[in-house]
Amino acid sequence: MKRKYTAILSMAFTAIFTVNAMAQSRLVPARETLENLGFTAQWDAESKTAVFGNDAYTVSVSAGSESFDVNGKKVTFSNAVYEKDGSAYNVPVIIDGSFYLPDEELAQAIGAEVVDGTVVYVMPDDTAEEAAIPAPTASLSFEAQKLSDIEGISNARQLGGYVNTEGRKIKQNVLIRTGAPGAGTENDLKLLSEKYHVSDMVDLRTESEISVVPEPTVEGATNHSLPLNISGNMRELATEEFIEAYKKAIASGDAAQNKLLIAQNGMSPTPQMYSYFLGDEYAKYCKEFFDILLNKPEGSSVLFHCSQGKDRTGVSSALLLYAMDFDDDIIMADYMLTNEANAKIIAETAESVKKYTDDPELIEKVRLIDGVSPELLQSVIDKMNAQYGSPKGYLKTRLGLTDDDFAKLKEIYLEPAAE
Repeated sequence: MKRKYTAILSMAFTAIFTVNAMAQSRLVPARETLENLGFTAQWDAESKTAVFGNDAYTVSVSAGSESFDVNGKKVTFSNAVYEKDGSAYNVPVIIDGSFYLPDEELAQAIGAEVVDGTVVYVMPDDTAEEAAIPAPTASLSFEAQKLSDIEGISNARQLGGYVNTEGRKIKQNVLIRTGAPGAGTENDLKLLSEKYHVSDMVDLRTESEISVVPEPTVEGATNHSLPLNISGNMRELATEEFIEAYKKAIASGDAAQNKLLIAQNGMSPTPQMYSYFLGDEYAKYCKEFFDILLNKPEGSSVLFHCSQGKDRTGVSSALLLYAMDFDDDIIMADYMLTNEANAKIIAETAESVKKYTDDPELIEKVRLIDGVSPELLQSVIDKMNAQYGSPKGYLKTRLGLTDDDFAKLKEIYLEPAAE
């Protein structure tokens, strides 16, 4: 497919790279071709993944894979045969130390075309009237996604109705994300069993958190403990002065002061804290999370949660959506719905804390104790892009998930593709 741009062509950058045609379908050297087309190139030897980018596109592909990842969208290779030096291949390969890609699919992925053995690409200028990549179209609301009959469980919502890059929707009420269900009423727990048919409760909290708010029993559901200790460095950060001040704040019942102390001592969520999601512990438990998802009984739902349903739950939800080929904008929108869910408490705390400080940076850190920021999730995405080519590359390389696993997730959780 050739993309059409309404760019000012006199200011557009055009690059042409010519290859010697051996057959109608060919393999071409990836780095040389794309650098001549104005792209930057990165190669990760461990995962055998190449990442190419410019202002409009980020393309990642791994040796032996069956598809490109283009701006988070999957572009599947055809079954055509590609030729190089008399040998035939039907997937990207490494030949004599160089990474080769099929020319037709490469052109399709970046909005170019192959004309008489030449890859031709016109890059839109920044002054174009229409962007090369469509503006995000995700428009999610907590009101539409929330479990409206659940009263005591915070941030309780389901992912039904989200549409992926293939036009397929998540089935209603099969994937539920929440804060700690232990705060739920007796009726809430009954609804989780009888209305939402929860078969698996995935608890991402640590033992110390569970001791404060125990995991409830939902009839018919299996409880799974996957303790993600994202704040494992908090004890190292906590000075004796902080601990004493925090105890006094708790005793006074002043929630704003509690949260201010947390923020002042560097314990509110930061990109550094989110680097946990690239570590060994998270990889171990994330793999277990996907194993649970892949084995959900038919006609049931999976509920996954942490304490507030925002950081550990938010990143895990994002990776699940990446596994099923959802756009970046949908994934970020899902993550950011926490701010709608917690809007009242975020606003009240931010206002209350002003009696202690007028530092806007500190107040923003306090907000993040109950809310989220796009920079936090983006920091994880950026690192996964750099190390694995994409979040889906992370799932394949680090967790060992396969294309069959991704297909099974879609079969379980997505509505059938339209005829």
